[in-house]
Amino acid sequence: MKQMIAFAALLLLVALSMNAVAQPKMTEQQKQEAKARFEAYKAKLNLTEEQQPKVQDINAKYFEALSGLRESNASKFEKFKKYRDLKSDKDKKMKEVLTKDQYKMYTEFQKEMRDEFRENRKQ
Repeated sequence: MKQMIAFAALLLLVALSMNAVAQPKMTEQQKQEAKARFEAYKAKLNLTEEQQPKVQDINAKYFEALSGLRESNASKFEKFKKYRDLKSDKDKKMKEVLTKDQYKMYTEFQKEMRDEFRENRKQ
């Protein structure tokens, strides 16, 4: 259960960090709604005992790389290219760990979060 909570927190941070630099801060209500949606998503994903540590490791490495990217002195374009590479690598690794159905849910959740953040940026 602790692993699922850690996984949930990591995925939420991924979703929140994707556009954190380019968008205004989320309101408390938006944060609560995102957390609630994520909890529902996490329950649907239903990771096995074998998948949980693998997914945690993928997410930990991804966040470490994102942190380094944010702190780098690279141009916005270079950071964007590196972010795309990091995201692509993470997705590839997740595809290896998750079942087809789980991966489909993972990608759908990522798309929903991107769409929501884009919509919030417009406001």
